[in-house]
Parts: sequence; structure tokens; C-alpha cells
Amino acid sequence: MIKIDIDMLVAIYLMISIVILFLWILFEWRNGFLSGPGVDGSLWECPTCFYVYVDSCSEGISKCPRCQTLHRKHEKV
Repeated sequence: MIKIDIDMLVAIYLMISIVILFLWILFEWRNGFLSGPGVDGSLWECPTCFYVYVDSCSEGISKCPRCQTLHRKHEKV
């Protein structure tokens, strides 16, 4: 049987946990998950009801799913 002190066991456990956390953050960053949903331009905010939604189909004009108004990107009321 391998004899190990409790101090060494806790240190090994913490090192493994930190390595796993670092790898998880690294892979999420590489896949673009941490960059946010609005980077590709599909995040819209309705100027009438201020509802924020994702519309990846339209580039210039979008229809708000809540109040059904049409508006352009970055339009001010």
C-alpha cells in the first residue's frame, strides 16, 4: 500500500482541480463561447419596447417578437 500524507493528498487534489479548470476555460475560449452572443451582429434591441432578442436571419431590418414592430439596426426612436 502507498503511504501518503494528508497534506500531499490535498495538494495533489487542488493541483488537478486547477489544471482541469484551466483546460476547461481554454477550450471554451477557443470555441468562441466566451466571446458572447452579440459579436456576430445577431443581437437586436427593439427601440420601442427595449426587448433584446437574437435574429440571425436578417441583417438590416428585423421584426421584434414582442411588439411586432419593424426597425433597422441601431435605430433610435
